[in-house]
Amino acid sequence: MNHAPMTVPAREPEPGDFRSLAPAIHRGSTVVFGSMAEYGRRRDRFYDGYSYGLYGTPTSRELERRIAALEGAARCYVVPSGMAAITLVTLACAAGGQVLFPDSVYDPVRTLATTLLAPCGIEARFYDPMIGGGIASLLTPATRLVWVESPGSVTMEVQDLPDIAAAAHRHGALVAADSTWATPLRCRALDHGADFAVNAVSKYLNGHSDVLMGAVSVRDEALYRRLRDVGRALGHGVSPEDCALVMRGLETLELRLDRAEATALRLARWLAGRPEVETVLHPALQSCPGHMTWRRDFRGASGVFSVVLAAWTRSRLPAVVEALRCFAIGASWGATRSLVAPIDPAPLRTAVPAPATGPILRLSAGLEDPALLEADLAQAFALFRPSQGTADHASPPAVEETVR
Repeated sequence: MNHAPMTVPAREPEPGDFRSLAPAIHRGSTVVFGSMAEYGRRRDRFYDGYSYGLYGTPTSRELERRIAALEGAARCYVVPSGMAAITLVTLACAAGGQVLFPDSVYDPVRTLATTLLAPCGIEARFYDPMIGGGIASLLTPATRLVWVESPGSVTMEVQDLPDIAAAAHRHGALVAADSTWATPLRCRALDHGADFAVNAVSKYLNGHSDVLMGAVSVRDEALYRRLRDVGRALGHGVSPEDCALVMRGLETLELRLDRAEATALRLARWLAGRPEVETVLHPALQSCPGHMTWRRDFRGASGVFSVVLAAWTRSRLPAVVEALRCFAIGASWGATRSLVAPIDPAPLRTAVPAPATGPILRLSAGLEDPALLEADLAQAFALFRPSQGTADHASPPAVEETVR
C-alpha cells in the first residue's frame, strides 16, 4: 500500500499586530539557523543569544532580565533549583581550594560538602554565623569562597554580610549570599558586598508551590560567564513553562510578601506568650540573633520564622502538629498556603553549639486569614496540656519588635 510522503507546511511568520501582557512561552530544543555561516558561529550566541534550547530561550532570558532588575544586578542565570544554584556557584569558584559555610546553612549543603565537594578536592569548613568581621581569622591562602545565609533558614541568625564581605574581599575571596528568606524586595545582597545573590525561586519569587528553580545574580560580567560555562558542563536548563509561571508570580510578589510579613509578626507575638514556647526566632524581634543587623540592612521581613519549644513538649508534639488544619506539614516556604516544618532534633552544628535543644517548629505564613491561623495554632497547642482543655491562656506579655 502506497502512502503519500508526509510534508510539513512552512511556518507562518509571527503576527506583527498581536500584543499580549503575558510573556510568550518559547519551547524548543533545536535552534535553527538561516545559513551555514550562522550555524558555524552559533557558539558566539551562548551568553546573549540562542544556540540551543538547553542554554536559553526568549522566555528564560526574559525571566533572567526581570530577576536581575529586582536584584540590582547586571546579569542573572536561572537553574533547575535553589540547591543547583548553590552547587553551581561553589563549583565555579572554589575548585582546588576552600569554601566557608555558616553553621546555620541549609542542611543539604552539608551533604554537598561530603559527597561532592570533598571528592572534587574542595575543602568545606563551617563557621559561627555570628562571627561578622572576625571571619578574617578563618581565611587561609586556600579560601576561594565565603557563603552567607541570612537569616539562617531554621535558626534565623542574621549575619553581618557587609563585614564578612569586606574581610573576604581583602583576602581575595568571593562572597555568595543565599537571600531566599528576604527576597530582593527586603534585602539586596549585592548592595551589601556579595558577589553572588542566590535565590531559591521555588519559594517567594514563584510563590505557588508548583515550580522548582534557582537563580544567581551578579554585577560582574566575567563571573556571569564563569557561571554559564560551568552550568553548560552540568547540563543546566529550565522549562519555559516554569519560567512563565515564575514571571506570573513576580507580579504579585510584593503583595504576597507584605501579607505574609504582617501575618507572621502577628503569630510570632502570640506564640511568644505561650507557656510551651521557650523563644521565638524572628528577625524583627529583639530576641533573635542579629536583630540589630536586620534593622540596619533589611527593608522588612518575610513570613518565615521559627519557634523553639520547651523540652517537655516533645512527647505531645506529633499530636499537636497533626492537629493543625490550616498549616500543612512541609519543608518549603513562601507560597500561598501556610506550612509547618517540625525539626527535632535541632539542626546539626559543627562550629558552635546548637542554639536550641528543644523541638523547633518552623512556620511559613501564607495568605489565609490571620485570625484563622491563630485560632488553628490555639486549638492545636491546647493538646500540649490536655488537662487544661481548650481554655484560652492569659494575654501574652508585650514583645519588643521592630517593623520596617
